Amino acid sequence: MDRIVYQIETTQVDGAYQAFCPELIITGFGDTEEDARIALRREIVLYLEDCEKLGILDEVLIEAGFYDNDDVWMSSLVEPPREPTIRFFGRPLERND
Repeated sequence: MDRIVYQIETTQVDGAYQAFCPELIITGFGDTEEDARIALRREIVLYLEDCEKLGILDEVLIEAGFYDNDDVWMSSLVEPPREPTIRFFGRPLERND
């Protein structure tokens, strides 16, 4: 599985902590903020491993708003994709009208 960069939002709820990944709509809970983040990462790994086993990982990531930047799968909520660069090679064709 490739490296995946996603957003984590944490909140405190009734003395416990909740960590949420909005792209994948997955939540983890813990007694501390760090415990909640660890639980969230564990849930995300299990989910993505299942997607990979089913052969749908790329499809799920694209649908969730991720893009492959040739190094990692990046969440568009973390870093929007860059505009494509258009490059021309050689000389333009001459028109003989």
